[in-house]
Amino acid sequence: MAILSAGMSDTMIGVSSSDSNSNNKSFTNKFKSIKKRAHDKIDNIRAVTSRRVNLAAKTQFLREEMSTLLRRKDIVGYGPDRPRVAVVVVVPQPSNVGRRAKGGGGEGDEESRILKGALDAVQSVFLTTDRNRIFIVTVVMDGRGKVGTFEAKLDDIDAGRTMHRHGGEVHTHDHHHELEGEKKKEGEGHYHSEKIHTLYNHEGMGVSASRKEAVHFINVLSRKHEQAGIKSPDEDLILLFLSVDSRLKEFDDDNRTWLDDVTDALILSPSIKQNQDIRNKFPSGAKKDSKVDTKTKDGTMQPSNAVSFAVDTSSSDTEGNVEIHSSHVGETLSFDQKLRPRPSSATGQQLALSNGESYPTPLTQSATALRLRTYNAFPASDDALTSHYSADLELSFNLWMCADGIDVLASSYARVVVDPVILSSSEKDISGPLAARIVSAWMSGHGNDVYADKILRAVAERSAQDSILGMTKDHSMSDRKILVDKIKVLNDMLVRISSEAKHSSSFPTGLGQKCRPFSWYAQNVHPQNDFHEEEDVNDAKKKAWMNGPTTKQEGATDDENNLPSKPLNEENMAIISKASPVNIKYVDASGGHAEHPHKGATDENGKFGYVHDETFLIKNPPTFEIEDDKDRRVLCKKGDPNYQMLTKKVYVDLPNHEAAEKRAEHGLAKKGRAKIFCLVYTIEKNHHTIPAIKETWG
Repeated sequence: MAILSAGMSDTMIGVSSSDSNSNNKSFTNKFKSIKKRAHDKIDNIRAVTSRRVNLAAKTQFLREEMSTLLRRKDIVGYGPDRPRVAVVVVVPQPSNVGRRAKGGGGEGDEESRILKGALDAVQSVFLTTDRNRIFIVTVVMDGRGKVGTFEAKLDDIDAGRTMHRHGGEVHTHDHHHELEGEKKKEGEGHYHSEKIHTLYNHEGMGVSASRKEAVHFINVLSRKHEQAGIKSPDEDLILLFLSVDSRLKEFDDDNRTWLDDVTDALILSPSIKQNQDIRNKFPSGAKKDSKVDTKTKDGTMQPSNAVSFAVDTSSSDTEGNVEIHSSHVGETLSFDQKLRPRPSSATGQQLALSNGESYPTPLTQSATALRLRTYNAFPASDDALTSHYSADLELSFNLWMCADGIDVLASSYARVVVDPVILSSSEKDISGPLAARIVSAWMSGHGNDVYADKILRAVAERSAQDSILGMTKDHSMSDRKILVDKIKVLNDMLVRISSEAKHSSSFPTGLGQKCRPFSWYAQNVHPQNDFHEEEDVNDAKKKAWMNGPTTKQEGATDDENNLPSKPLNEENMAIISKASPVNIKYVDASGGHAEHPHKGATDENGKFGYVHDETFLIKNPPTFEIEDDKDRRVLCKKGDPNYQMLTKKVYVDLPNHEAAEKRAEHGLAKKGRAKIFCLVYTIEKNHHTIPAIKETWG
């Protein structure tokens, strides 16, 4: 500006006074124009500089935010060694939808029970699982829109306003501002990112389709997290299907949860170079020829098995007191020839393979955990399977025939408590049409037609008996004819449904090339249900009832008519061929057993003629005397084996028993464990009491 002013002064010296006014105006305007351009240029430079400063500040801010985000365990978890879990809870429609539509509201209403059960299930996840290891909890509202009170309670759970777990600490936050205060105080260690997502199916889709929709959302969310850099591709998410009638059981352990036990059973850590022989430790039947691709992105071979949670049940009395009934080691779930669920148990050989730590189950139950990649590789997913049981049946067949099977962890925190009154019977059973679809998908080809025919016939008989016979026993010949005709009609209908199902859109195809045949499953996983067995006594009685009363054959002797309807097998024939005949004619043995027909044993003195009297101890009970206080302390010491046998329920803890025996064998314990001797006297007419003895003290 100084140079500019000097130049202007020199110019003004050489002009005349007459032109001074006009020239002054011209120079003034020119000066203003130059000055304005200079200021504009300065403003532009300042603006550019300001934008650069703002951009740098924003970049730094984003870097700090991203760094903070990557340090937040509730966002990124703990890495591949401790993968997170994605939970799916399907809230099914009530069996009586019209009742819900009319707003039947009390606590006894089925809709209220289902919604309350769903909330309890979700709450149990946050109460028993480290929140930082929860990837997402997806709740599928099947056949519903938003339910205001239900959504509000889910929000409370998600915001931490109910009891939840962080690591080994369980706590709650009553208000949002208190939570904010804890954030500032605790820094990055205590965040509550959103963990619950709700999907709404306004038109009911059923359990199988709802699960598939939820898993699709989880897969999309997982890919988005990987693209954003907040999830490692090596983190193998665990998928948990949790029924609305189940809640994860709480345990007083600050260091370990159910998810740790499940992770050990499902995930081989990429940080540990495992030999593939480790897969042999899993007790499932056929892991070596799994049809599912078990390779992860880093090439690590992973097992494709699943964990079915052990099931305890709850009951409540009229006063609302809840009692938990614990299940026992070895309890499993299977199905009968009508595909209905039935309780079963693992064999001694199956328990011995893992020292009782785990055992296979033919069917999964109320809670099932598996790797997300295992589920994504399943070849079968039939959207028409609407009930929980039918969806679990298909899930079990996928796991056994196309993957590595299902295990129950015996001494584990993987356990649920089931309230049997929440779900209706239709959710726990399978209808004829759904049974026909499953039979058509899984029992076609490979010589499996015998299974399909047997099951469809059994389902038709059950349906016919339910619709005609009810609970009555005596019917006329016309009723028998109606039943026989009804069975034929229903069987033909199920065969037709089974055939037509193959043309539906969601029907699984190509299972014969992708999975093992059902015959393998029947022989190796479910041998208790012998589909090839000859006609049993019940079948014979049932057919005899349908055909009407029979008469003695003319010309046949009594011995011929008394022959067993089912011939003896070779083993029984060998036994009776060696046994000498015994006269069982009644003999009066009163009078000191002088005429006892089987007299001939020797007594303790070697004297011949002793007759055992099983009532001797009752008639002459031995005396029990305590000599002194020292003897009393020894005999009545609490906690010793004899006291425990008298005061506690007895069961054999196989793993601890084996460990205790080894300690005693190596001199690490004073003596071995107490042994149990049980002796049961039984006669044939009391054989019906044997199951009760086995289930209690025996």
